[in-house]
Formats: sequence, structure tokens, C-alpha cells
Amino acid sequence: MKPGTSLIEKLDAFIRTYHRNAMLRGLLLSFATLVLGGGLLVALESLIRFGVAGRTVLFYAFAATAVVVLCVFVVWPMLQWLRLGKGLTYAQAAKIVGDHFPDVKDKLLNTLQLQEQVAHAAGADVSLLAASIDQRTEALRPLSFVKAIDARPLLRWLRVAVPVGAVLSCVVFLKPAWVTEPTTRLVQHRTEFVEPAPFQFNLLNESLAVGVGEALVLDLEVVGDDLPGSVTIETMGGRFRMERLRNGRFRHSFPSVRSALSFQFLANGWRSASYDVIPFAIPSIAHMKVVATPPAYTGAPQVDQDNQGDLTVPEGTPIQWTIRVQDGQGVSLRLNDDLLDVRALAGNTYATEHLASTNASYWIKPLGAVGVADSIRHRIRVIRDGKPSIQVEEMQDSTSRKLRHFSGAAQDDYGFSRLDFVWQYTEVNQRVREDLVATDRPVAMQTGGREALAPPSGSRGSFFHTWDMTGLDWREGDVLECWFELWDNDAVNGAKMVRSRTTTVAAPSASDIEEEREQAAEDIEEGLKEAAEQAAELREAMDAMQERLREQGEMTWQDRQAMEDLLEQQRALQEQLEQMREDNQRKDERANEFDPQEERILNKQEQLQKLMDNVMSEEMRQIFEKMQELMDEMDPEKIQEQLQDMELSQDAMEKELDRALEQFRQLEWETNMQDAIEKLKELAEKQEELAEDTEFGLQDPESLKAKQDSLNQAFQDVRKDLEQLKKDNQALENPNPMMDSSSEEESIQEAMEKSKEQLDKGKEKKASDAQQDAAEQMKQMAEQMEAMQQEAEEESASEDMDALRDLLENILSLSFDEEGLMADVKTTDEQDPRYVRHGQRQRKLKDEAVMVEDSLFALSMRIPQLASAVNREIGLVNRHMGKALDGFGDRLTADIAMNQQYVMTSFNNLALLLDEALQQMQQQQAQKQPGSGNCEKPGGSGSPSPSPKAGDMKKMQQALGKKLEQMKQSMGDQANQGQTGKKPGGMSKELAQMAAQQAALRKMAQQKAEELNEDGSGSGNGMKEIAEAMEELERDLVNKQVDEATLQRQQDLITRLLEAENAERIRGEKEERESRTGDDALKATPPQASEYLKQKMNELELLRTIPAELLPYYRDRVNEYFNTLDLDSGESQPDLKP
Repeated sequence: MKPGTSLIEKLDAFIRTYHRNAMLRGLLLSFATLVLGGGLLVALESLIRFGVAGRTVLFYAFAATAVVVLCVFVVWPMLQWLRLGKGLTYAQAAKIVGDHFPDVKDKLLNTLQLQEQVAHAAGADVSLLAASIDQRTEALRPLSFVKAIDARPLLRWLRVAVPVGAVLSCVVFLKPAWVTEPTTRLVQHRTEFVEPAPFQFNLLNESLAVGVGEALVLDLEVVGDDLPGSVTIETMGGRFRMERLRNGRFRHSFPSVRSALSFQFLANGWRSASYDVIPFAIPSIAHMKVVATPPAYTGAPQVDQDNQGDLTVPEGTPIQWTIRVQDGQGVSLRLNDDLLDVRALAGNTYATEHLASTNASYWIKPLGAVGVADSIRHRIRVIRDGKPSIQVEEMQDSTSRKLRHFSGAAQDDYGFSRLDFVWQYTEVNQRVREDLVATDRPVAMQTGGREALAPPSGSRGSFFHTWDMTGLDWREGDVLECWFELWDNDAVNGAKMVRSRTTTVAAPSASDIEEEREQAAEDIEEGLKEAAEQAAELREAMDAMQERLREQGEMTWQDRQAMEDLLEQQRALQEQLEQMREDNQRKDERANEFDPQEERILNKQEQLQKLMDNVMSEEMRQIFEKMQELMDEMDPEKIQEQLQDMELSQDAMEKELDRALEQFRQLEWETNMQDAIEKLKELAEKQEELAEDTEFGLQDPESLKAKQDSLNQAFQDVRKDLEQLKKDNQALENPNPMMDSSSEEESIQEAMEKSKEQLDKGKEKKASDAQQDAAEQMKQMAEQMEAMQQEAEEESASEDMDALRDLLENILSLSFDEEGLMADVKTTDEQDPRYVRHGQRQRKLKDEAVMVEDSLFALSMRIPQLASAVNREIGLVNRHMGKALDGFGDRLTADIAMNQQYVMTSFNNLALLLDEALQQMQQQQAQKQPGSGNCEKPGGSGSPSPSPKAGDMKKMQQALGKKLEQMKQSMGDQANQGQTGKKPGGMSKELAQMAAQQAALRKMAQQKAEELNEDGSGSGNGMKEIAEAMEELERDLVNKQVDEATLQRQQDLITRLLEAENAERIRGEKEERESRTGDDALKATPPQASEYLKQKMNELELLRTIPAELLPYYRDRVNEYFNTLDLDSGESQPDLKP
């Protein structure tokens, strides 16, 4: 071994021993330090009881100290010992050894330095150095370097560690809690340790699990010897006093836990352990959409609701739910007791469907993996389609008993599908059935009917219907019932039908019709009398007003007010006349509805109606309207002139009223006489039937007596009617010849009384003979009365025609005389003595005109064919003749000629009117000739006047045109010969005749136009234009203006008539191709009735108006309330499909 090597090994052994001693020393030091330090911490914890924060600081401080001590005093020396870390160097070790051994000192260090030099000598001679090293090494060999390490410090630390360990062991053995409890609290420094109290806090909740947003209720029980009176809970939000339930029991509620929280209980200075609450997420419904689509027939809109589950829908409505769940894994929907199938959609969304048929409740419950949410309850209210309701009001037509107007109000949930009007016979007079057989009419009569109507649109509405019974065989004793049937549009359960109230309609009796007609006649007669008196008063007031204006020369405010009062009275009179006209028309229509009068009575009724229509002419209305306009100008002269026209019109109206009153009385007398004759005939037939029953014993005696008594009373009533007819006849201006039937009546009465006496005696054969005799006498009496009536009428008509001819000749004669006078005045100078004689001639003509006026008025009272204008025209004649006479006084030739021309025009108009009336009378007389003489019922031998043909009018107009050309040529010849001074009497007569012919042609054209326009097609407008052209030509003839323009109008008329003839031929061919069917169209509802019904329905609709913003449930309740007020639900019927 080399000397250097042994020295190094001894140093290495020294270094290892050195580090091992350092490690052992560190172990002892660390043990003693950590035990003492730990004991100190335990003692402090036992005394102070640090909180979590304090214990955490102490724990980590002790741990850090232990780590540092162990690392410095144990771990690092061990690493040096194991040569894993940097330890002592050889120099450091040599120094430590040199310091320990005084003999060595620096020898060991020097030796190491020499060895280092040898090692670094490259190629040098180091033998001397090596010898020195060997010598030094040998000198140090006997020394033990390990002895240089001092072991006494190790023993000192050992003497410290052993007692410390012994003390710790004793404490642990004797009082382990002193060590273990504080040590546990320090080690579990994050755990809250409560200082033991004289009582214990026992939380009774099994679990502190709670969902987000849910309430948490804490129940606490305090157990021990010294129980606290109150407990406080401490949270991060503060301290709260707990509710004391009873001794030792407390409660506290967290209403909504949204986030994690910690809490402790405090009582009497003691604190419980800390508790932590971490809420978990609960599944919830994030969004719900409900879509309900009502059936199409309801017309209800689709219902879309977001996050609203309660529904009110019609029956049969499909409902779809779409639900999106948050923090969940599904959803459950239970409807009543049934779970609906739910299908999953994308995005945690689910859907299901249901068809609503009944009211139901449903629950929606979101499902989750951890928490379970409460179910949500909703309701479905199903509105069943209720029965419709109907209310019907009836209004009888004022003009016809066979027209019934119905207005109805219908209501339903959603609408209607069908509306029918139904009628049927409930009672049929047995006599009617016998008449059916006797007259060979079919016995199988219609017993009822049904008519489909258009139902109201929408869920409520009104309807109108007019029932026309003119086509029904409805007679006295028959009873009809009618009602309406209404179906709703329920497409789910089938349409349901309700029926309105039944209306009973009984045919009026003959006595009812007669009584109504007589009452209406009395009212009309009184109205005519009153109107005539008012017209006379107005005429006198107008005359006084005219006289006052003439005297004053101006019009004051009082005059204006008086004039306005006159016009107001005139308007009132006009309204009264219009009402009487309508009443008279209604009376005739209702009287002829069940038993039409004879043709002659019907004709007279029509003529009287025309007369009443023309009492207030259009010309008169225009006169009064013009006066109203002149009132604003306040011009006395114009107003006086207009007053003259008004007075003239008022006088004409007064005469027309007197004429209408007289003809009304005459017509009523003839109608009552005809009714009496018909009653007598009917009594004769019944008496004859009773005679047969009596002769053959077909009825029991008591029944025969009762019937005979009834016939006796009926005959007495006829006698009373005849007696009243005699009185009424005497009251007429022109009484009618009337048969004196007193003896016949007595004979009939005796025969009827005799039959009754024989019945009382039980002698049926003699009673039958007497009854037969009475029947024969009644028949004869009725025939005699009827024949006398017809004979008197024919005689009266003949006399009237003769008087009308004479009057027409007088008027023509006056017209020619006036024309001659007018020509003489024109050629006479104002200073000529003949001027006075002309005035005298005018006075004479005026007196004659007054006589004609009286005759004309008297004749018009008997002849209804005379137009209403005749009295006005004769009034104009006298008025202008009077003005012409005034002109003679001042010798105003121009004024005289003008008024004479007016007189001529009025005379010509009168001649045309009288000629027209005469032609009508002749035509009516000719129609009666082919008949059998006594049969004047409608449809008898008399044929109606044929409709004028365009071809015939064309031929007559062509003939008239030839006369015009001859007249024009004749007038030209006279002008060439200078015959201006010749009296134009002959030519004027020809012109008057031609004017009359042209007027007749114009009337024919007007009649044709009215016939063509009856259907509203306007096909008669062309003929109407022809009539207007004829009127212009007629005016030229009246005014004696025959020139080239007149002839040109004549040619134009021929052309138009030719076109009309062609159109008539085409129209006739078309009518032959078309089948003629009865007019089944119902009569329209009268305007006044329609307005009334519509107004009433509008009032009901206004009452039923429901605000749109009401929810369906409340809207239905309001509808039900209105139904109880306004609607009659009708008779309930079983649900039927239409």
C-alpha cells in the first residue's frame, strides 16, 4: 500500500464518522424540539381552543418547523454520510484532526498538499517529495483520526431527549385525552370542533338535501341537563332567532334556497357544529306551448298559448302540447286517470296530443335524475255545442188576410245549417169537403207543406219570411198552424233541431169580413166629409188672404205667417187624403179576398180608387210647392197670382172630394145591395136543403127546429139590411130605383113561420112544403132584385151617355163660339162701337159656361169614368173668361186674346176628356151585350178590353196623317186666295176632331206602355216615347199650328210605330215558345212592415252585442242571459240530422 493511500483512507473514515455523529445528533435534537414544540401547541389548544383559522395556522407553522428541523439536522447530514451530498473536504478534515492532536497540527495538512503537488507534477522529479510524504505518513500512521470526533454533545442531547420522551409517555398513558383531543383538533384543523357544552344540539333532519329554490325547514332538539330558553341560528346572512315549538324543540325555515350556505346553532354562549347545505337542481318546465284547433264548422280561431295551461275549447277540438324541460330527463302528462303518450323531440323538448270531448283536469310533471318536481295542474273546459234558439214574431199584412209576415231572431253557438217554414191544416170545415165533391174538385187537398228558407249567417242573426196563402184552399172554418224549424251546424254530434212557437191562423167568417168592411167604409166616409170641409175652409182662407193682399198692396210678416199656416194645413190635408186613399184600397182588397164581388162592382171600385188617387193631382202639388218658393221673395203680385191658382186648384179638389164622397156612398150602397141579394140566395139554398132534410127525416126534430129558427133570424137580418138600404138610398144625391119588396118579405116570413109551427106540431110534410115555398119565394125575390138592379144600371148608363153627348156638343159649340169671338176681337178696333157688343157676347158665353160647369159637376157625380181634370178645366174656362171680361172694360185687346186662347185650350181639353169618357162607357156597354144578361161574376161572358196593337195604331196614325196633309194643303189654298177674314168654324171643327182622334191614339200608346212595363223590364219605354210624341202633335192640333214641323213629327211617328210593330211581332213569337206557368213568387214584405221588422231586429241585435274582449266562458254566460230576455228556445226536439 502506498503511504498516501493509507492516509486518505483514514481521512475518509474520519469524514464518515463525523457525518454519522452529526446525523445522530440531529435526530436527538429534532426529537426533543418537535416533542417540546408539539407539547406546547397541544397545551395552547387545550387552554385556548383555537378556531379553524387559528388551528390551521398553528398546524402549518408546526409542520413547517418540523420539516425545516428534520431537513437541516437529519436529512442533510444523512445525505453527507451517504456521500449523496457535499460533505467535509480532506483539507477540512485535516484541519479538524490537526486541531484535535497538538502533535500533528499542520503536518497532516502539509502532507496532503505535498501529495497534490506530486500528482500535478508532469514529468518532474518528485522523488524527494515522495520521500518526504512517506516519512510524514509513517509518522502519522499510529494516530487514530476518529478519535478527533467529540461524542459528548451527542450524550447531552440524549439526556434531553430521554426525559422529554419519558414525560410524553407518562402523559399519554395517564391522561391520553389531554394529548389526543387537542392533537386531533390540530391535525383536523379544517374541521369545526365544538367545545363540549352542558347540553347537545341534535339536528333532527334526516337529510339536508334541498332543491334549488325550494324551502328548507330545520328541526332542532336540545338535550342535556341545563337546556337553553332560546336558540339562534347563524348563517352568512346573519343571525336569526329560531322558532320555539316546545321545551327543547326549535324550528327555522329557509323559504327559498338558491345557493350553498353554512349554519351553526348558538345557545347560552355555546356553539354547535357547522352544517353545510348545497342545493341540487330540480327539473322544471322551461316553456310550454299549447295549440288548440277548433273544428272548422265552429269558425273559432286557433288558440295558441304560451305557458298557460288552462283551456276553454269547443267539443271535438284537437289539443297539442309542446313542453321544454330544464334540468330534467323527461315529462309526464296525466289527464284525469290516463297517462298520455309523450314523445321526445330535439333539445329536451317533448310533445303529446289529446282530443277534447269532456271537461278534464291534467297534471304535468317534469322528471329528473336526482330531484323530483311537483306536478302542475291545469283544466280543460269543453264547451258542448248547445241547441239553437229561435224567436219569431208575426205581423199580419194590413192589405191582405192571406199574407202573414214573420220576423225571427236565431242564435246558436256557431251557426245554422237549415231553416224550414212548416204549415198544416188542423181543422177543415166539413162544408168545404162537401163543396169539393159537389164542384168536382179533387177531394185530396193539400194538408200541409214545408218551405226551405235561407238560414241566418253567423252565430246569430235575423230572418224575414212572408207566407202567401193565396194559393191555398183556405175557407171559412179552416184553421192552419205554422211554425219554423231550425237546425244548427253541429258537425261533431249531428245537427240539432228546435221548433218555434206554433202560430194558429183561422180563416175569418163572412160576418167578420162584412163587419170590418162596414167599419172601414164608415171611417172613409167620415174622412171624406172632414176633408171636404177642410178644403172649403182652406179655399175661403185663401180668398180672404188674396183680398187682404189686394187691399194692402204689400205682404207683412203676419201675412207670411198666415200663409205658412195655410200651406201647413194644406200639407196636413194632403197627408189625410193619401191615408184615405190607402185605406180605401186596403178595404177593397181585403173585402174581395175571400169572396170577390161582381165584375161591375169591381170596375166601380177601381174607378173610385182612381178618382181618389187623382183628388190631389201632381199639378196641384206643384202649385203649392211654387207658393212655398214665392214665400221667400215676398212679392205680393206674384203671390196673389199664385193664390188664384191655389184657389182654383182648391176649388177643384173640393169638388173632387164631394164627387168622391158621393160615388163612394153610391158604391157602398150597390155593394151592400149585392151582398143582400147574395145573402138571400144563400138563405134560399139553405132553406131548400132544410126542406129536403125535413121531408125525408134525415135529422131529429129538435135539430130541424133549431136550424129553422136560425134561418128565420137570418132572414130578419136580411130584412133589416134592406130597410137600411132604403134609408141610405134616400140620402144619395141621385137615389137608385129600388124594388118595393115589403109584400114579398111578409109572404116569405109567413111561410117560414108556418114551417116552424108545423115542426112544433110534428107535421114534417107540411113543414117541408112551407120551407120549400119560402125557398122558392126567396129565389124569386133575389132574381127580381138582381134584374131590377141590372136594368136600372143599364138605364142609368144610357142616360149618362146621352147627357155626356149633349154636354160634349155644348162644349164644342161654346168652343167654336169663343173661337169666332176671338177672331172678331182681333179684327175690331178699340174705338169701334162693335167692341161693346163683343163684350156682351163674352158675358153671354161666360154665363153659358157657368151652366156647363154646373151640368158637368152634376154629371161627374154619377159618371166615375170622367177624369178628375174636368172640374179644373171648366174652372180655368170660367177664370179666363172672367179675365177676358175685365179686359173688355179697359179694351185691352192683347189680354183679351190671351185669355180667350186659354179658354179655347181648356174647352178643347174638356172635349177630349169627355170624348174619352164616352168611349170608355160605350166600350163597357158593348162588353155586356154578348153576355147572358144576369151573369156578371168575374170570368163571365163579358170579355176584357183587348190590348192595343202597334200595327193598328200605325194604320190609324197613317189615316190621321193623310187628313193632316189635306188640311195643310187646304190652309195653303186659302192663304193664296186671301180668305183671311173667313170664319174658321169648319176648319176648327175638323182640327178638334183630329185632336180628339190623336188623343185617343195617345191613350192607346200610354196603355200599351204601361202593360209592357208591368214586369219591370222597361220594354214599354219606346211606346212611352211614342205617346209623348203624340202628345206634342196633339198640342199642335189643339193650338191650330199645322205646318211642316207638324207633318215631320207625323212621319217620325209612323217610323217609330213601324219599329214598335216589329218588336211586338218578335215578342209574340218568343211568348209562344215559352210555357206559361202560374206566378208562384211570394208577395214581398211591404216597405213599412220591412222597416219595422228590421228596426226591431236591430234593437235586439244591439241588446245582444257582446264585447269581443270577454273570455269564452263569460261570453257564453252573457249570451245565456240575453237568451232568457229575448229568445224563445222553442219546443225541444230530439237531435236530428238534416
